[in-house]
Amino acid sequence: MNKPASAVAVLGFGRTGQAVLQFLLEHEPRTPLFLFNDAPPADREKQLAFERRGVRFLTGAGRFGELSACRLAVISPGFDGRQPRFAALRRDGVEVISEIEFAFRRVRGRVIAVSGSNGKSTTASLVQHLLAGAGQPSRLAGNIGTPLIAEVDAIQPGSLVVLELSSFQLEEIDRFRPEVAVLLNITPDHMDRYPSLASYAAAKFNLLRNQGPGDVMVLNADDSRLREAEKLGKGRPLWFSAARPVEAPSRGAWLENGDVVLDTGAGRDRISLRRNPLRGIHNLENILAAALACRAVGLEAAAIEAGLPSFRGLAHRMEAAGRIGRVEFINDSKATNVDAALKSVSSIDGDLVVILGGRDKGGDFRLLLEPLRQRARRILLLGEAAPLIAAQLAGLEPRLTAVRDLEDAVGSGYAELKRDGGTVLLAPACASFDMFADFEQRGDVFKEEVRRLRQREGEHG
Repeated sequence: MNKPASAVAVLGFGRTGQAVLQFLLEHEPRTPLFLFNDAPPADREKQLAFERRGVRFLTGAGRFGELSACRLAVISPGFDGRQPRFAALRRDGVEVISEIEFAFRRVRGRVIAVSGSNGKSTTASLVQHLLAGAGQPSRLAGNIGTPLIAEVDAIQPGSLVVLELSSFQLEEIDRFRPEVAVLLNITPDHMDRYPSLASYAAAKFNLLRNQGPGDVMVLNADDSRLREAEKLGKGRPLWFSAARPVEAPSRGAWLENGDVVLDTGAGRDRISLRRNPLRGIHNLENILAAALACRAVGLEAAAIEAGLPSFRGLAHRMEAAGRIGRVEFINDSKATNVDAALKSVSSIDGDLVVILGGRDKGGDFRLLLEPLRQRARRILLLGEAAPLIAAQLAGLEPRLTAVRDLEDAVGSGYAELKRDGGTVLLAPACASFDMFADFEQRGDVFKEEVRRLRQREGEHG
């Protein structure tokens, strides 16, 4: 087949794919562009707008083979580059890379990249918040919502870019090399995409693959799998632990008498947590990791301590959703896997009602059995995964109750705790796609149901 010398294919017509197309149209206007999607794009008007600018759309699996005419394929995170059809593209001489790889080749700034099964959005946002508070030019992009390619033109030489990266975004990298790589934890997640935990971990470890001795790895000392990561990466390791001091000759951060202790090799610093705005042991881990990342790029401990109290956290992550009488409602809709739900449950003291369920991602809900036995007065189950969760948590009968939807869950949780007080926690341990567009919508609906219930209670008493 005669291959156009410069043809590029973009796979996926979501936020990422559209950002790549926009960049190419602005910077390489003579490059022939193809957009492939397995299903017809939902936004017909945007499709027509790109077609008028010369983009050729290929829709349906039967058209995939036509991409072999291109020199480069830039894939969105929803596409799995390990599928046989991508192997066929590579045999035809097509380079297949992720949007993160495509954008990194054009970034002129210094990169701090954050990944992990849980906590990466909060940690990346906190790093950027601390940098901005200290007057360091920085931008936040990646899995948190803004594709890196959309920020490339705004990133000044030598400035900092903070990336939140998912395992999907790390699958198809080649040269990607962050100056600071933060790996928070590795626990089972996306087992509906990966054949094993080892396969999932391997994608995460790509974060460290190209680092050299002048780079830094920030790693969780309490996660046994990240000891393997130290062997895989060539960066200088800085360890963090919320459970114990980091012992010499290792360097890192830990907790001591209500402070963060930082030891990165040039003496020890202390950061007070008296004004820490974040709740839960998992957020202490996020603070430790963020502090190390900021110190690694030159931020002083005093600047980190000064910036921490003004960080308000992110929506849908242990977010206060309201209080009705003596009952508090917590929205942790972002707890989309079992480990995240475990950490959420462990962060709550007092009487507890937990809302679980959604679309199963291959998690082992039996890991929740003992923590829920010890802490939860009632467990409310909803969505596709409710029967599976009920089967795996059968030992908690009669505390298990099926609910229709979040309105039912909020009302049932309130009724359970109304007299004695306590907390209703939304920590689903599942994806949201059975009932909602995403975890944000799920959390918003939860908050709205709390608001409506508060109004009803006010009307009646």
